[in-house]
Amino acid sequence: MTQKASKKVLSKADFIKLKTTVKPLDIPELGEVFIKEMTAAEREGLEHLMQKEVETKGVRATIFVYSVCDADGVLEFNDDDIELVKSFPAAIVSKVYDFSSKLNALQPEGKEDAAKN
Repeated sequence: MTQKASKKVLSKADFIKLKTTVKPLDIPELGEVFIKEMTAAEREGLEHLMQKEVETKGVRATIFVYSVCDADGVLEFNDDDIELVKSFPAAIVSKVYDFSSKLNALQPEGKEDAAKN
């Protein structure tokens, strides 16, 4: 008979210690940019904004704004910059979008399942 390794049961204190991370993304055409792992509040804010205004704001530009940060995780852009971001080259915005989508699990449910089939 084999013994299962017991898993740690997380406490409130364990969750309080959790911190989001910042990951570098290399964009060969420009250099390196930092992408923020969103907090639950940031993710909910993004989802709320996208539900309200996705038709006028643009998905990729919005995720770009909620993702690009400095090395300390402070966002470089805000909601007022979405139109500005729309003027950036699509290939650059798409690289940030793709990276942030994976980092923050922004893929719609079912999309991964469809890709597996």
